[in-house]
Amino acid sequence: MKNLHPTIEKDFVSNELFALESGAVLSGIVQHYAVYGEINAAKSNVSLIFHALTGSARIDDWWSEIIGGGGALNTDENAFICINFLGSCYGSTGANSESFQGKDNKTEFPLVTVTDIIRAQKLVLDALGIVKLKAVIGGSVGGMCVLQWAAEFPETTEKCVAIGACELPATGLALNHLQREALKIENGVGLARQIAMLSYKSPELLNQRFARNPNRIGENPRTSFANRYDIAGYLDYQSEIFKDRFDSATFKVISKAMDLFELSDAEIQKIKAEMYFVGISSDWLFPSKDVRDLAERCAKNGVKSEFIEMISPDGHDAFLSDTQRMNEILEGILAMNKHEKDTK
Repeated sequence: MKNLHPTIEKDFVSNELFALESGAVLSGIVQHYAVYGEINAAKSNVSLIFHALTGSARIDDWWSEIIGGGGALNTDENAFICINFLGSCYGSTGANSESFQGKDNKTEFPLVTVTDIIRAQKLVLDALGIVKLKAVIGGSVGGMCVLQWAAEFPETTEKCVAIGACELPATGLALNHLQREALKIENGVGLARQIAMLSYKSPELLNQRFARNPNRIGENPRTSFANRYDIAGYLDYQSEIFKDRFDSATFKVISKAMDLFELSDAEIQKIKAEMYFVGISSDWLFPSKDVRDLAERCAKNGVKSEFIEMISPDGHDAFLSDTQRMNEILEGILAMNKHEKDTK
């Protein structure tokens, strides 16, 4: 598969006041976005993609086998836009960005909700003159954004795909709390990442990969406290590489936004798009049953909804790691529009 890069990558800058659901007001925002493929003259071939907690606007960095030639997100005739979340650290306004520190001069970034994130992103689409989307797609907190978008902007798309996403159950809230507690200690973002990594993988996958093996660099756990099992070496490695690319403020803001996400029946009843809910069979952060329950609740509220179970041993991360199955599912969903048009 070819190595695809954005056709456009730039910042959208708004100097207007941006009010958050918490009551806080940002004096202008910057949002970094990337476009893959060519937007046609009518601007009718665009889909919106939401990234996950630690992702960015660059889809090729985290979905390289999904976007472009051979992937479900085919750029031959379509264009895909992804916008870095408000509060993130990859170009959009966040706690450490110049657009926040320079204008607002505060030490702590305010509370951000999924609704805030999607309303901010709608400003980008408005500025680009994109009125109607072919599809809106995302996984994890990106899937939460999909669901909120469907309720908030029901006229903007005919199809929404939410992958591994629903309201966080108590276990998920607990894990996010522990991760934010870890952030309070020095270099705590690494520990927070280790906790998160355990929630992203299934027990079966971890046991298959690591079992009770000694750390692969030659340590013997039976000879000292410092010597690790392989799973511990893996987590320590993930911690080290994460500290170089992410910051604790972003982790805090986006994980809290995940906690706060709820979809009321009144919001669901506003949805007009076809809704596709993808549950991951081995996901224990967003259990497949909970995703199915949300799909059924939407159906009961008059929304055209379909639940698809992604059978994968990879846990919550399957939508990123099991690219063959993810491509198959997305191709099946996105092809439905083409079939409908071909038969009319």
